[in-house]
Amino acid sequence: MPAVTSPPPQLFFSNDIATMDEWAKRTGIPLTTAEALGTNYARARRWLLSIRASLVQEHGWRDVTPLDNRLLFDIECPTPYRSPRGLPRSPNMRLQIPINASSFFSRERRVQWEMVFHSALFPGLRHTVPAVADLLHLLQCLLTGMVVLIKEEQVPGEGVYRTIRGLPPVEWVSSHETALIDIFGPSHYRQLFRAASDTRVAFKLERA
Repeated sequence: MPAVTSPPPQLFFSNDIATMDEWAKRTGIPLTTAEALGTNYARARRWLLSIRASLVQEHGWRDVTPLDNRLLFDIECPTPYRSPRGLPRSPNMRLQIPINASSFFSRERRVQWEMVFHSALFPGLRHTVPAVADLLHLLQCLLTGMVVLIKEEQVPGEGVYRTIRGLPPVEWVSSHETALIDIFGPSHYRQLFRAASDTRVAFKLERA
């Protein structure tokens, strides 16, 4: 088999409804009404705020003020990436999460969310800061297909293949069963668990 070279997975944000509908069909979890999505998102608010609290209290993040009234929270922290002289290599990391799920689908705010999810925050911290990983995985459950991990692999003689992951690891889903059932209910949770357990569903392979 030819050698494969690939960069690490990258996070990708898209508020394209057709893409989310495709993931809904893959997972067997119907893409419901905007109202139902909003209800589940509202039920997750306490969990989202606990993620903010963890980042502020344990990892040195701080609130950005004044808080936009459309946001649930807006926090920032100095970048961990430093030059040999200790100077920051990039601006502060900033994490903004809206009060309402509908904000993710606002055409006028698409760039705002791309700046959050396409920044160095998630690649840099999701493996070392559990709260960041929890946020990513929770959003993947709430709005499947909106935030995905994409890994591109260059296969000599064949071209570039792209593996897209739309759901969290099943171990994460299982370990957060109680909280997820509180948000989605038992039937939805069981389907989520089944989908996350099946790599043919949780991952999508395509040629770039």
